[in-house]
Amino acid sequence: MKRLMTNTIAVMFAGAVTGGTLAGEASTSASAASGWGRDSGAAVATANYEGDGGRAIARTRTITGNVNVARGLAVGMDGDGMDLSFSHAFAPRFGPAYAGTFNLSIGNDGKVAASYGGALVHGGVARSANAGGVTRSGPAGLTAQATAGGHAEPNGVVQARTHSYTYRPIIQPVIRPVVHTRVWRR
Repeated sequence: MKRLMTNTIAVMFAGAVTGGTLAGEASTSASAASGWGRDSGAAVATANYEGDGGRAIARTRTITGNVNVARGLAVGMDGDGMDLSFSHAFAPRFGPAYAGTFNLSIGNDGKVAASYGGALVHGGVARSANAGGVTRSGPAGLTAQATAGGHAEPNGVVQARTHSYTYRPIIQPVIRPVVHTRVWRR
């Protein structure tokens, strides 16, 4: 019983110590809406990167007018790998609205996790499309997620699709020590 208690405390302590370890995470989202009214419509974008050092950028850009456009980009590299997330959306005053996202993580061991998605919204008087994603590389592995959707009022149609996958490197790196031997002759 005492050994079980000691092991339990050790596992809890190890979880607490490693639970604080940060991993690289990039996330973005974009949404655009439009309608037939003169001032109807909006564009919103977000971008965020969190990591345990290294370099990163996170940028957003929105434009409203005859075509509402939103873009978000987050890219970072740290000790666990590289993470990239990009989301965009546009909605013209007349015609379909579209939103898409692409997310990619590449670990130091060559593993890749990616996700992508898109939404196409047409019909109705007012339309909105949104997409977003998050990707993460850390000691526990890689993950990537994507979301996409929209809304059309009244009687519009929303077509949305997302996909995510993880690949292991085809060729596993083999590290062998290099030993140089010299034979001196006289």
